[in-house]
Amino acid sequence: LQKGRALGGTLLSLALFLVFVVMAIQYESLRNPFIILLSVPFAVIGVSIGIQLTALPLSMPIWLGMIMLAGIVVNNAIVLVEYIEIVRERVGNIRAAILEAARLRLRPILMTTLTTAVGMLPLAIGVGEGAEMLRPLAVTIVAGLSFSMFVSLILVPVMYELTHMREWKERVSVG
Repeated sequence: LQKGRALGGTLLSLALFLVFVVMAIQYESLRNPFIILLSVPFAVIGVSIGIQLTALPLSMPIWLGMIMLAGIVVNNAIVLVEYIEIVRERVGNIRAAILEAARLRLRPILMTTLTTAVGMLPLAIGVGEGAEMLRPLAVTIVAGLSFSMFVSLILVPVMYELTHMREWKERVSVG
């Protein structure tokens, strides 16, 4: 049991590290990948709440669900940050870019989250053949996505503004 927990934690850490490295290379910066990965711990909070509510033991399907969940949460954050960058190039104002990007990307993020969560709901409830084996994975994804969606939609734009504000102020004062 201890070996499974250690392996699951190691795999999750490795997956997040590799995602961070790829994003750092893609963005040529550490700032945006940091903002994007900041939403993952909130998914873990949602997972822990879901596990506590359903009284599931920590098992390998939960770790697999957390790896899947990290990918989905990172994808949602990338969608938002990438669009903020696009709008910022066009508009020039960080706050206006964040507001427009959040407004335009809210629907795709909600659709991704809701389709995944609703699709996993029968497994999370335990309906169907073999559901008891996959229930921990489904509870992990449903609880983590549900919690992280609300936090990410607020946290990512706020952190983006806080981390990019100094750069924007320097640009405004020079120009």
